[in-house]
Amino acid sequence: MNRSELLTELKKEALCISNEDLSLARAAIMEAVEHVPEPYRTIYSSDYFTFLYENFLRLKRHGNVIIKEYFDAQEYVSLLDSIKDKNYSEDRKREVLSRFSGLVLAYLVFIVKEPLHPVGMVFPGGTRIIQRDLHYYCPVKDKQTETGISFCEFCICKDSSELE
Repeated sequence: MNRSELLTELKKEALCISNEDLSLARAAIMEAVEHVPEPYRTIYSSDYFTFLYENFLRLKRHGNVIIKEYFDAQEYVSLLDSIKDKNYSEDRKREVLSRFSGLVLAYLVFIVKEPLHPVGMVFPGGTRIIQRDLHYYCPVKDKQTETGISFCEFCICKDSSELE
């Protein structure tokens, strides 16, 4: 499958996400960080949901351009499996969050090739995701890849240590 075919598929799936689904996904994110101290609770819930939602809208509006470049189908399946594994629950909110984030993260990784968090997002210690030229750098990239809760292995960011 090439990137144009994937884009068409993602856009078609995005039409199946309702406003109720978006509310449930937001609620799932809010619940996931309810014990995180401020200001990170807001950053990881409200701010991050806004980032996901804006990219969801961007996906829906993305023009039907021809991108004949192929992508690694196994990596795509791995991303979706990882999202399902990390959000597995009988809870409808978590199921909707899994579908919603699967669409948006696949769009970011395989279509627009952008980071999975917004540039400028603050992490503990005050460090941020930054962009230099055409590259993105994340302060936690190499620290989070094996935690079992992140999707860093799919993100295009390089570790910030590469800037030194």
